[in-house]
Amino acid sequence: MKILIVDDDPSNLTLLEASLQNSGYEVGSAANGEIALSKLRSDNFDLIISDILMPVMDGYNLCLECKADEKLKTIPFIFCSGTYTDDKDEQLALKFGAQAFICKPFNNADLINKVKEVIAVSKSGKIKKDTPWLKDEMGVYKLYSERLINKLEKKMQDLDKEKMSLEMEVAERIKAEERLRKSRNFAESLFHAAPAIVVILDTTGRVIRINPYMEKISGYTEKEVKGRGWSDVFSPEKESKDISEIFSNTVENKTMLGNVSSIISKSGERREIVWFDSPLKDIEEKSIGLLAVGQDITEQLKLQKELFKSPPKNALEKNFAGTTGNDFNHLFEVIEENLDRLAENKDQSNNSGYLDEIRKAIQKVRELNSRLI
Repeated sequence: MKILIVDDDPSNLTLLEASLQNSGYEVGSAANGEIALSKLRSDNFDLIISDILMPVMDGYNLCLECKADEKLKTIPFIFCSGTYTDDKDEQLALKFGAQAFICKPFNNADLINKVKEVIAVSKSGKIKKDTPWLKDEMGVYKLYSERLINKLEKKMQDLDKEKMSLEMEVAERIKAEERLRKSRNFAESLFHAAPAIVVILDTTGRVIRINPYMEKISGYTEKEVKGRGWSDVFSPEKESKDISEIFSNTVENKTMLGNVSSIISKSGERREIVWFDSPLKDIEEKSIGLLAVGQDITEQLKLQKELFKSPPKNALEKNFAGTTGNDFNHLFEVIEENLDRLAENKDQSNNSGYLDEIRKAIQKVRELNSRLI
């Protein structure tokens, strides 16, 4: 049993072909009525299943051509359409001489049952060779024209909606791209103008970018260090293990605030940097690198050492130094005490309170430190 399927949509042809072949039918295909007519005249088919709205020659005209051909008029015809789907469409299909009408999307079982039903009628010799439309040719053509115009108008409306939707989508995309461009420009401005070190590393610790401030502090240009390991370029050998640990913790979402480490400049000078590190993530929240912002505190540390080494000149300075020393000792005790509580608190129920106390103590240390320098 050989069936010709006609549809201008390749996906519909594939679906129909698979359904029919799985049920044991041999299948041929055509993309429009004109191609289908050529195949019907050069080969033998036992059934035609055709879409209606197609370019070149639609399904209705294919059906008319078949019913007007002595060789083809006895081949049963089934319309299968997703555009012509209401009762008037089915009535028109039957007036053109079709034996059945199937709406898309269809159920495979319903399709095969309808095919079997039509083939059984055909084998019984009950397929009508003439077509009902001959009795009312003007009425049928009028109905055909109305249905065709109706469907074409609907198609145009659907296309207009799709066009409008696409235009809105494009407009939104342009707006989003403009916002992204402005954000990138703003980020680039901050990166280049920031009065602080800004470093971007990948997940293996290789340098992706450094800003002009870091170039000034280190003596290296971005071009010289890009793609090289951070520890290989900047870290003293004895501290590379500590730096690696800090880097690993940050990439693993353990944000590091205020850790101090040294870098070695291109000239060999050692600079002390206080770092604030944060992981960089993609849209799936997967870590893709590290953003590190730092301040060079080398000179401040030197001044602090000189200040504490110099003996007090008078009673006021002695009193100030003693008071300041006591203040520092007290704050360090607060920090150590709350760190111990954090370590002992296994259920982490009051960790935020301990962290607040530590932050307050650190802020006080900074205030005292600013008074000293």
